[in-house]
Amino acid sequence: AVWMLLKKEEKEIRALIEENLTFAPKADIIFRTVARFLVPCVLLFGAYIVLNGHLSAGGGFAGGAVLGAGLILYHLSNGTPKTRRFLNEKTFIRIVMGSLLFYAVAKSYSFFTGANHIESLIPLGTPGSIFSAGLIMPLNIAVGLVVACTVYGIYALFARGGL
Repeated sequence: AVWMLLKKEEKEIRALIEENLTFAPKADIIFRTVARFLVPCVLLFGAYIVLNGHLSAGGGFAGGAVLGAGLILYHLSNGTPKTRRFLNEKTFIRIVMGSLLFYAVAKSYSFFTGANHIESLIPLGTPGSIFSAGLIMPLNIAVGLVVACTVYGIYALFARGGL
């Protein structure tokens, strides 16, 4: 709903980007240097939270929020053109739709097999290992990607009216 209400036309987005590039305060060298070190650390920590969420505190939502914050920090330190090279609207929609589609298919499979008392083909693994708990880790990854894109997407919509 936020995306539909705040989305602007491509011409308006280009004009806003040009205006932001002209009037935006330039990130100083200290901020860019710290962000160059901090962004990979934040993204790695977010991935750890997502991947380790079924074994400890965390999971898809918490890790996705951290990943989204890392993307926002990257955008603030490097600017719109550099961020749009790897995370444009097309990539954003593909990630969100792919994750939501996988989530829907995986949950439908688990509901179907569980409700009909059918043995699941997905191995549960060894308890306590990273590849345990069947579908929980892949579902955490899907939720983490959706939350990361949503957090960054809301920031981008408010910051410049488009992704």
